[in-house]
Amino acid sequence: MRRQSEIEGRARFDQIRYGQCWEDADVLLARLGIAEGDTCLSIASAGDNTLAMAGAGAGRVVAVDLSAAQIACLELRMAAIRNLAHREFLALLGQSQHPDRESLYRQCRNDLTNTSRNFWDENIAIVRHGIARGGKFERYLAQFRRFVLPVVQTRSNIESLFRIESAADRRHFYDTRWNNWRWRLACRLFFDRRLLGRFGRDPGFTRYADESVWQSLERRIPHALMVLSPNANPYLQWILKGVCDTALPWAWRAENYEAIRSKLDAIEIRRDSIESTLGDLEPGSLNACNLSDIFEYMSVEGYEDLLRALVRAGAPGCRLVYWNVVVSRSRPAMLANLLKPLRNLAARLHREDKAFFYRDLIIEEVC
Repeated sequence: MRRQSEIEGRARFDQIRYGQCWEDADVLLARLGIAEGDTCLSIASAGDNTLAMAGAGAGRVVAVDLSAAQIACLELRMAAIRNLAHREFLALLGQSQHPDRESLYRQCRNDLTNTSRNFWDENIAIVRHGIARGGKFERYLAQFRRFVLPVVQTRSNIESLFRIESAADRRHFYDTRWNNWRWRLACRLFFDRRLLGRFGRDPGFTRYADESVWQSLERRIPHALMVLSPNANPYLQWILKGVCDTALPWAWRAENYEAIRSKLDAIEIRRDSIESTLGDLEPGSLNACNLSDIFEYMSVEGYEDLLRALVRAGAPGCRLVYWNVVVSRSRPAMLANLLKPLRNLAARLHREDKAFFYRDLIIEEVC
């Protein structure tokens, strides 16, 4: 019997919510510690981090998502990597210019399932614009970049942010030129939970929030702009410039392209709930789980039930990696003998995380 996820009745899954993955695959792979031949579970989302897990050597990556639109994003990426040169792959994403992205799509179209082919045929305007730009969240960020950012920051400030090399100089720049009252007010308003829920994500995804999105961002943005190097941060570059100018996510880099291509057959796609997917897996079969921020969408009871299912499916040493934005989720006391939190590792890697919007990184290991 199919097991339903509680978010299914509260959110829409008929459109692309994320045109790209907004979790840093560099630290995801460091957290998961994938060994050659491992069996992994991954929330599909737009597909970038599922591809990274396969490219890192996993023997099997079960990619699961409730959304046919998100599955279509992963399938088209896989078809593109099979059929296109790397520069063409980046053009299809919208990371680089191309006079005819639709022609690139036609080279990949026959490698899609009927469902994904129909989706992209009906949404060819997204292909023409670049598929990584086509999510509801990316469109929301584009509105921020187009209408809000020019009011609160000069073009000179934005360019300077990505040129300053030393952390001390970045701190001075942030304090004296960037962190003005217009910036703080605009971010507080634009990233309001209700506004973001309506136009950038989905109201159902913030049902259990215990603080505003801006409260979470307010703690993390200074770290991303002053401590980490903006010049090496593809997520910050996309938000502020609309393109990854001097750095790319793991799965978009030329040096990883052939490794991913050689492991595409390791990816097994399921359009289903994670609960049903886990129920179909052999107990003790998983070695690593990329869970994105799915626990944010769940009640405490649903979170605890899913953790138990993950523990049943996980082999000893299996690592669970997930993020919190506006909801506190970490191992409940009743699972203390089954899951070991790796707090020191999580804290260290969270400081390195270029995807700076998450207030918590959780890493837990099956005992």
